[in-house]
Amino acid sequence: MITAAKCVELATHFKGLSQVSGTSIDRASLMKNIARNFTGLAGQLDRLNALTRAEQQSPLR
Repeated sequence: MITAAKCVELATHFKGLSQVSGTSIDRASLMKNIARNFTGLAGQLDRLNALTRAEQQSPLR
C-alpha cells in the first residue's frame, strides 16, 4: 500500500515538474492538480493511520 510519506514525495515531484521551464500551461496545470491530489491523499492516509491506532487502543469501539 502507498504511504503518506510516498504521497508527499510524489506531490513534491509533480509540483517540481509543473515548474520546469518550457512546460505548457495545460501540462503545468495538470501536474499541479496531481500534486494537490497526492497531498490530499497523504492527509487522508495520516488520518486513517491515526484512527486505526485509536481503534486498536480502545477495547470496545
